[in-house]
Amino acid sequence: MRTKLFFLISSLLPSILVAQNPNPKDSICFNNTIIDYSNDTSGNIYLSFKGGTITKLSPTLDSLYTYSPLKVGDTKLLDAGNGLYIFAFYDFFQEYVLTNRFLSSPTRTNLSDIPLDYIDIATQSQDNNIWVMEASGFRLIKYNTILKRIESETLLTTIIENADNDFVYIKEFQNQVFLVDKNSGIYVFDNLGNFLRKVEAQTSKVNFYENYMYYLEDTQLVKKELYTNKTIRTAFTNSAIGILLHKENSYTITRTCLYRK
Repeated sequence: MRTKLFFLISSLLPSILVAQNPNPKDSICFNNTIIDYSNDTSGNIYLSFKGGTITKLSPTLDSLYTYSPLKVGDTKLLDAGNGLYIFAFYDFFQEYVLTNRFLSSPTRTNLSDIPLDYIDIATQSQDNNIWVMEASGFRLIKYNTILKRIESETLLTTIIENADNDFVYIKEFQNQVFLVDKNSGIYVFDNLGNFLRKVEAQTSKVNFYENYMYYLEDTQLVKKELYTNKTIRTAFTNSAIGILLHKENSYTITRTCLYRK
């Protein structure tokens, strides 16, 4: 009797396992407006919404965790590329928040307490300090949050000639710092703040995967290899506000939805 029962359970087990492993989702929509987006090295996706809430989704678009801030305000920049910490900058409050990858144990730092003027944009550096773009002084600054001092300072007046600037994104990747001016292009510096080059582009954000950078420009997805400058342009939907790439997956972000392909 026990032998028959064992074979009966064994024959049913594969179908049970399949039933517990649902097919990946192709899209997910929300009742709130997506303000910014990022992904980590494992392909998990992070979305910030109007009001400051941040949600983490798996690569198959399953909802995992949510962070709801005590202060209501939109993020200016969201970055999950560190792998261990999630960084969110709130320009209205001149503050940034660090959470762990579970979007818990947040620590909030007020940048108005440091000796800098109004900060347009800020992000975490690879050595766990911060890069900031100070508007009034027109400076790119690396600030040591532990020692409370400026580590490097780059005056941008001789680098960026455009008078109508709109600095919307900054990111350190592979020891290079990418500063995005929505109106004139992407400015690239080394990790000491020395200017390297300018990438001609009209975009509001740049992302990275392996050894290339990618961004949306008009109705095109632009992919550039970082060390050869080889460029690939492909047509893309004009309703998207962003795109994320990871392995074989691509994710299109609109104002209220996320699509997986």
